Amino acid sequence: MNYDYLYPIIVIAIIAAGIILFFIYRRRCYPYAAKHILTKREYKFYMLLRQAAEEYDCIICPKVGVKDLLAVTDKKNYMKYFRKIAAKHVDFVICDQELHVLFVIELDDASHDTRDARQRDHFKDMAFAAAKIPLKRITDIDLREIRKLFT
Repeated sequence: MNYDYLYPIIVIAIIAAGIILFFIYRRRCYPYAAKHILTKREYKFYMLLRQAAEEYDCIICPKVGVKDLLAVTDKKNYMKYFRKIAAKHVDFVICDQELHVLFVIELDDASHDTRDARQRDHFKDMAFAAAKIPLKRITDIDLREIRKLFT
């Protein structure tokens, strides 16, 4: 008996199974990879900030979401104001030993010189002022300047 007609069917079935398995596997893969929480510049600043924070018995929390620091008080327009802070973060939050926020630090560089960046910075300045949380901006990574933040 001649079974030559079965070979193309088997090949097509194997290819179809391969395609199905590919899409099942692809759906289970997530396109993410680990990355360092701080840039090289932020890490250099953090290492100096850590020295000063230890002198003042403070805790440093890097890359904190603004939504984790500010509460929206306008319940009627909650989502309108929440969306303004939901995707924003600050570079460093300085806390006491009980994790009460003392102040917030933004490490500014040349990227903050654009019109859009200045508008975002102004919004953060105003939002933190409204919440009575000091927001301190620093451009120079210098231990003397960093120590001044704590006074």
